[in-house]
Amino acid sequence: MKRVLCLTVVFTVASVGAASALAQSGRARRAEPAQEERAGEKSEQQDAAKNQAENATQDEAQETSQREEVLTAKEVSVRAVVKSKPLPGYPPGARFYGVQGRVKLRIVLGADGKVRGIGVLEGLPHGVTEEAIKAARLIKFEPAQKDGRPVSQYVTLVYNFNIY
Repeated sequence: MKRVLCLTVVFTVASVGAASALAQSGRARRAEPAQEERAGEKSEQQDAAKNQAENATQDEAQETSQREEVLTAKEVSVRAVVKSKPLPGYPPGARFYGVQGRVKLRIVLGADGKVRGIGVLEGLPHGVTEEAIKAARLIKFEPAQKDGRPVSQYVTLVYNFNIY
């Protein structure tokens, strides 16, 4: 994989060098618009995939809240207790592009002890949001209680992604 990355960097530098040589010679550059179009298409595809994932998780959260009553932390008598919160992985693409920041999720900790309805409040590109969602699905907890019976509760999770 390192070879591919090195070759890509070399190719990019060679392309920029060739483009500047053409610009200095007065000839028109023809390869650049095609490269820009392809980069724009990739960016649009990534944005579309991200939006589709976010919409799917938000739809799931809405369906969950319609099926059962989901309470906030103020409405329950005993809040849900998180036993384990696995850390998400750092996607290689995100590390390559230097993506840092936080992913904020709103999840439903179900009365049955399962994580449901994950919604994205703040996301990051290059697969970081998806990694946070995967980690959130693995959370172990004791359900919240109201009047002595288990109930579902909304919880906001924040995962910080930093490159050290």
